[in-house]
Amino acid sequence: MKKIKSYAKVNLFLKVTKRLKKFHKLYSLIVQINIFDEVLVKENMKKKNTIFFIGKYKANTQNNTVINLLKLMKKKFSSIRYKNFDISIKKNIPNGSGLGGASSNATSVFNFIKKKYKLKISDTESRKLLAKIGKDCPLFLNKKVKLIKSSGEKFVEFTDNPKLNMLLIYPNLTLSTKMVFNKLKKISNISDKKKFKLKDKKKLLEVCKYYGNDLINPAINIAPRLKSLINSIEKIEDNNFYSMTGSGSAFFLISNKKKSLLNAQKMIKKQRNSFWTKIVKTI
Repeated sequence: MKKIKSYAKVNLFLKVTKRLKKFHKLYSLIVQINIFDEVLVKENMKKKNTIFFIGKYKANTQNNTVINLLKLMKKKFSSIRYKNFDISIKKNIPNGSGLGGASSNATSVFNFIKKKYKLKISDTESRKLLAKIGKDCPLFLNKKVKLIKSSGEKFVEFTDNPKLNMLLIYPNLTLSTKMVFNKLKKISNISDKKKFKLKDKKKLLEVCKYYGNDLINPAINIAPRLKSLINSIEKIEDNNFYSMTGSGSAFFLISNKKKSLLNAQKMIKKQRNSFWTKIVKTI
């Protein structure tokens, strides 16, 4: 069995531009990073799909994105309608962190089955199908940097990679995406969108600072202890830029110097030993 790498993502900035009935319109820059869940997929001779989660961040085996994806794919593609799978996922990406682990898992399984069984489906249709599982899912169809201009399945892709090093900080706090969005009071009006080039790190981080993440205050409203984490981050020297990814609760800190990230990691662990931290880079 081939091990599939299911990568995490980070929202370098996130603006909420409109409320719709079932979701919100976003303007957000997404990069994938070199931390991943490990997925194994094997066809079985049983009459049902089985899924096993292992690792520190095990998910619900009964109701999850992968099970929902398999149900949808079997309805759509007659060639796999009567096939069933054993799927094992080692969870290295924290749940409820805003790092996109669940969406990435589903899309990784989709890509594997699509290729193995030579399913005929266009990129546009793939996006639409995956968006039914989760708005973030289409972002993981490939590893390119993406700028969301509406919802998860509508984005612009870049060929360049900003090559950023960052420290992830997860305060072992699971936040509900729905709850965070429900706490959002103000919608952003972005009439003049800032221009940036991914290779110009200084300009890129200036744009990220300018936009920030609209969901930080709603997240703090739900979990006030995030404010103390922000206070700790702001005391770190050589802090080029920091923010929260997605709807939280994970934060990231970007610095040009890897030594600065190592020092920041030591400081966070000294102050908050229970927090999960990891130094990563964009892929």
